[in-house]
Amino acid sequence: SASRVTFAGDWAQQRPIAGPLTYIVCVVVATVLFVPGSGSMMIAGFLFGLLPGIAFAAIGVAAGAHSAFLVGRKGARRWVESRVAGNPRLLAIEKGLHQEAFFIVVLTRLSLVIPFNLLNYAYGITSVRPRTHLIATALGMLPAVVLYVYLGTLARDLGEILSGDATPSTLGYWLAGAGILAIVVLTWTI
Repeated sequence: SASRVTFAGDWAQQRPIAGPLTYIVCVVVATVLFVPGSGSMMIAGFLFGLLPGIAFAAIGVAAGAHSAFLVGRKGARRWVESRVAGNPRLLAIEKGLHQEAFFIVVLTRLSLVIPFNLLNYAYGITSVRPRTHLIATALGMLPAVVLYVYLGTLARDLGEILSGDATPSTLGYWLAGAGILAIVVLTWTI
């Protein structure tokens, strides 16, 4: 198992085009399949270093979130719209998204408390426009991408990331606090 992890790391680093592309495709597939994204972002830091890791993880996370958004939009939109029609609270949220979609998507992405993968599909069944979703998600996820990629650069090996032994620093706790503040602002906005 450790030799496979080492091989994967060496393979990705020795292929400046195929390595990042393979990483991005894997992140997209994992995101659509509800695999938590923190590990994949840390893997980018470990494999590619800080700045390239941030770039590749940001692309993979945004593309994966948008792919799940499109799956949600194409697969469940009509059913959810019929459910929302009779619920005043859901209509209010939908109205808020219609009026302030970019701001709300950015805030919910900044908040690490709301599950990233769930939001991907949930936004697919709202009136949020695809372009707005993609750009707001990319911007809103950037602080988390930077944090997790940075943590990945600190890992000694991929096994440490995959086992969960690479944990957030004090900065991670400050980021979580900012996420809670984002939820308060989001609630007020909606």
